[in-house]
Amino acid sequence: MKKSSPLMISHLVLMIAMACGTVGAAVNFIVGCHNATADAERLSNLTNVFLMAIILAMLVAGALYLLKGYTKQAAGYYKAFLILHIAVCALTIYIDLSFYKVNAMMIAISIVNACKAVILLILAFGKDLGKRRTWNLFYMLLALDIVKLILACVNMAGIGFDFSFMGYVTALIADGTIGLAIKGKYEDKHARGRN
Repeated sequence: MKKSSPLMISHLVLMIAMACGTVGAAVNFIVGCHNATADAERLSNLTNVFLMAIILAMLVAGALYLLKGYTKQAAGYYKAFLILHIAVCALTIYIDLSFYKVNAMMIAISIVNACKAVILLILAFGKDLGKRRTWNLFYMLLALDIVKLILACVNMAGIGFDFSFMGYVTALIADGTIGLAIKGKYEDKHARGRN
């Protein structure tokens, strides 16, 4: 395994903290499901529990790829991380449009999530993207998550704070994982004499 940089260690610590937060959120939704008085409320909580499970699996896959030193042999963790990230985007769109008050901000956030999913699909399954194109896709992904965070803050200013805010923070942490993975991937390629 390559020597861990302070940035990588800090990022892993942040991911572990977010994983703990995700487990806490899952417990909160499980309790909410148990206490639900309506079927719609129960379904909302169950769907959110499923989302938390996917986010937790995504964080674990990302952490494993970082811990394995970004090698070609660990590339399966990177692909799993991206595929789980796509699933998070799809399920988030469903939750936002099914269980929250649908307004212009929520529709805009859903459109941003759909655009994110397309970029993640390209990163996961695109062949021979090249270093420059891969980094450009990453910057687009990061920009979309920043836009999504701004839209969420504007929306919450009108309707009040929502626990889902943590999901927008987790998305930015996940972007950091993708950035480190891309950096490590191309450093590993360079070390093996590939461009």
